[in-house]
Amino acid sequence: MNQNQQDARFMDLALARSELAIAKQQTPFGAVVVNSAGQLIGQGHNCVRSDLDPSAHGEVVASRDAWRKLGRRQLMAGYTLYTSCEPCILCSSVIAQLGFSRVVFAARGSDVPGYRPLMGANLMEAAAWINAQPDWPKLEVKADFMRENARAILAKFPWE
Repeated sequence: MNQNQQDARFMDLALARSELAIAKQQTPFGAVVVNSAGQLIGQGHNCVRSDLDPSAHGEVVASRDAWRKLGRRQLMAGYTLYTSCEPCILCSSVIAQLGFSRVVFAARGSDVPGYRPLMGANLMEAAAWINAQPDWPKLEVKADFMRENARAILAKFPWE
């Protein structure tokens, strides 16, 4: 399986998690964590409303799931995070702290109704900053992958 096929396989899983979020009356954001051997390690969807937890974004929930399975957060260094939507600044910080080497995202934050980026920042800007640090692991970002699929899911959600 080539990289593009692997990306499509795992993005399909992240998008399925965002569909699951809608079914549970959560905002439609899903993510999965994959190790360097191409194995699914963690998955999650946004649970902010159900958990009454403002940090329970899909990326964070998937990272928590992976951490619990691995037992040590350091083992996630070099992993890939697939997410249905561009990570916000909170999730970008988690991505950097855990040492993910790659993020693949579908929709842009600007595709989400009512989107307001904190400090005007997005993952692309955060990745540029991370990659400029001499002692931080580099972060590759693949943007807009299967974006139209994610936008169709976002359109199904009853935004308030």
